[in-house]
Amino acid sequence: MIRIAICDTKLQDRILLKEFLNSYEQESNTKYCLKLFASGEALLQSRFMPHILFLDVVMDHQDGIRIGAEMKKMNADTLIIYTADLGDKITTAMNDVHSFGFFVKPVEKEKIFQILSDALAQIRHIRNRNQEKLRFLSESNTIIHLDPMDIYYFEYVNRKIKIAAKENTFICKGTVREIAAQMETYGFMISHQSFVVNLFHIEKISAQMLVMSNGEAIPLAQKRASAVRKRMMQTVKGTVDE
Repeated sequence: MIRIAICDTKLQDRILLKEFLNSYEQESNTKYCLKLFASGEALLQSRFMPHILFLDVVMDHQDGIRIGAEMKKMNADTLIIYTADLGDKITTAMNDVHSFGFFVKPVEKEKIFQILSDALAQIRHIRNRNQEKLRFLSESNTIIHLDPMDIYYFEYVNRKIKIAAKENTFICKGTVREIAAQMETYGFMISHQSFVVNLFHIEKISAQMLVMSNGEAIPLAQKRASAVRKRMMQTVKGTVDE
């Protein structure tokens, strides 16, 4: 079942958003588990792992951006939708944490319905992709089976491809362009002449560097920066052509 959390210190905002989500559940015939939290610390301590998180940027004595970053560390696939009273706070959240979307309060029912539809489609996309296992030929000619979402990036080193994955590092045969072509469907892209990165695992992006969800920094070629940013936002919003 889809898990959704609302985290906001303002009771009236939590209630309004809950009403919108309940309406969506009834009208779309979609079932999900919904939990409300009055503070970021309560959310973190609950260990509740939502698929979708509506998170206020500025809460009483708490930094919603920090809470979002902590949630991403626990589950990189959580789709965070920020809400805030001021647009400039939203910009900070979008830049600091890999978020799915944002709203400036007061939130509107129609917009909530639209982003919920997009988020649920993205979750289905992630689930379908996570069921797939890809095959790579190792340097010893054995077959390596990996889930695309378990891979952070590929690096071309000494005429071989290093695969940086969640559980281990592997060495396989191939070139950067071959790997990029094979992995494009799964949300991967060349960030540098020696790297193919998983856009879903990018936590931060700067002019010359990508920080991945495993904490590693990957070079970003200046000539590729604009295309990577655009594709990353498309991927986050679930609009990449299938």
